Amino acid sequence: MIPHAHVSHIMSCRLRIKVPSRKGDLSYFADVQEQLSMCPGVQEVSVSPHTGGALILYNCDKKSISEYAQEKGLFILKHPAGSQRALFSHVAHTFKMYNTSLKKLTDGQIDIPSLAFLSLMISGVYQLARGNLSVPAWYTAFYYALGVFTRAQVDEWDEGEEFPEEFDNGDGD
Repeated sequence: MIPHAHVSHIMSCRLRIKVPSRKGDLSYFADVQEQLSMCPGVQEVSVSPHTGGALILYNCDKKSISEYAQEKGLFILKHPAGSQRALFSHVAHTFKMYNTSLKKLTDGQIDIPSLAFLSLMISGVYQLARGNLSVPAWYTAFYYALGVFTRAQVDEWDEGEEFPEEFDNGDGD
């Protein structure tokens, strides 16, 4: 029976997979390293039997790696099952849409980090004006405003990577 593998991380020309059912199997991972190294377009394969993982550096289509591995009986690559990643991607995508709309509405002058920064600064000034010097609300608002300001140096929001459809073998898992 061919074991199932899942992608734990994917970037351009870099794929990290996990094969939990073969964790600790030295001979299996030696075979994976040897066989995948012969796959056209694969530049390097590093395996870690004790974690059940493999790192594949490539310059070809990811689908060809998946098909090659399945043909050789190494593993069947499945999409990740993590609902946390899906939730993060959904929330980040929603914020990115709002951010884009806000930039269009303000001709690129204000984005969500700028709006959050201004709101927190105004909140801090308001607390000071009310005389709440001993209450940490003004300090907290300024602290968060500074955090938003320093993190807003990035132009694009990281919405996570979408999982490539070509790794889904269509059985719904």
